[in-house]
Amino acid sequence: MRFQLIFSRWAATLGVLIAAVLALPPARAQSPAPTRPARPRVMVALVFGQSNAGNWGESRRTAGPRVLNFFRGRYSRARDPLAGADGNGGSVWTRLGDQIIAAKLYDRVVFVPAAIGATEIAQWAPEGRLHEDLLRNVREARQARLRFTHLLWHQGESDAVLGTSAQDYQRRFLGMLKAIRALGVDAPAFVAIATRCGQYPPNETIRAAQIGLADPKLGIYLGPDTDQLGPEYRYDGCHFSDRGLEAHAEMWLQVIQAHERETQAGAAPAWPAR
Repeated sequence: MRFQLIFSRWAATLGVLIAAVLALPPARAQSPAPTRPARPRVMVALVFGQSNAGNWGESRRTAGPRVLNFFRGRYSRARDPLAGADGNGGSVWTRLGDQIIAAKLYDRVVFVPAAIGATEIAQWAPEGRLHEDLLRNVREARQARLRFTHLLWHQGESDAVLGTSAQDYQRRFLGMLKAIRALGVDAPAFVAIATRCGQYPPNETIRAAQIGLADPKLGIYLGPDTDQLGPEYRYDGCHFSDRGLEAHAEMWLQVIQAHERETQAGAAPAWPAR
């Protein structure tokens, strides 16, 4: 009898506890702390040089909505002809921008052009007639809080014709780059190998000067060798056809992709940030 009494009391107490637990409101799962969306990766490229860096291609193109043209303080969707470069045709950059986005290298691309046809490097170097215009384009982009990630130089055809020496070509390029660096631009500079135009074949003197400029310690790397694009890629023997523009853009893409991989692996040190 005593055992039954004790068991009855224990069972009653357990029943009360179970009922109390069942009456509690269900526990709410803790919501994860809100996370900030990742900042978009933005490529900002100064694209400069002479006609094949400008709007002298055979066909125009409008790039996708994530590819922009910046000039004189204003953004616009990148559509040929790009503001900041002369010529009334197409450019390699609208095509490159779309390829950069498609390859998922960056989420946004901003091109800052400074390209004039038939110009020699002396005109872009300090004391040259286009030097201050070039620096103005850079300065205005900096004032708009754009941080350059790439400097893409495509020029040399005029110097090949004029017979510029390798030493003068390199000296003028380095003077120009020094002035850009003085504006706080730390981006790597890529020098295309470009000397072919019309009746003039590739020029070994200027090619050697361009190749010799590559120096990772100065943040200078080789760009594409567009001399490899022969007359079949040029509608007038010098400027790129639609096919040539696509091939030119693909060459730049490969250079940029390779540099990204090498930088991530620590094999291609970037110009030190200030």
